[in-house]
Amino acid sequence: MRYFLGMLLVLLAACAPQGDATLHLHGVSWYADSGVVLGALEESVVPANVASVPERALVLPFVLEGEAQHRRAISVGLTGTLCDVWRRLRVFAALEFDADTRVSSREEALAWARTKGATVLVTGRLHPVLVGGGLGRTEIGVQVEAVWVPTGQTYWSATQAGVLEGAPVRDYVVVRRAERLPRHPEVAVMAAIAESLGQAYLAHGEELP
Repeated sequence: MRYFLGMLLVLLAACAPQGDATLHLHGVSWYADSGVVLGALEESVVPANVASVPERALVLPFVLEGEAQHRRAISVGLTGTLCDVWRRLRVFAALEFDADTRVSSREEALAWARTKGATVLVTGRLHPVLVGGGLGRTEIGVQVEAVWVPTGQTYWSATQAGVLEGAPVRDYVVVRRAERLPRHPEVAVMAAIAESLGQAYLAHGEELP
């Protein structure tokens, strides 16, 4: 019996690299990492005509919609996650995340972007943000907008949502399977959305003169 369980453990490890298993007297417990499920990415505005100068982007904290405690901290944290992913993808030649500045209008945001020497202003909205921690469902919706600072024209706008939800424990004869959520599921969801949005933006690179 122990030999059978040991072989089963080896097979599980070989077939599912994104998890790990524990062998005990009653069988094998297999822990798989939960994955983020992304909704369809929708682009309402796509690049058409942008001046041929290096893109220097200024990103301001996205607006968090709905009621939530620690709104500013959540907004800054999730927007910062998006910026980290976009820097890795090199979505812009240069990207600055200004987590401290507060603006009350689009005009004020554009004026600040010009002061900072940015050619692109990136703003967005987060809706809804449901954080379930290590046990429940985490869901985030993101709307992002890129504005060409010299003209104040929006040249790219896109929305996408992502969900991370753990499945219940399942028993299969001698194997118990459980899904394991990350320590900060909201960061995992935001990172997956940021990756998808960043790749969508980069796909328009050939359209930019």
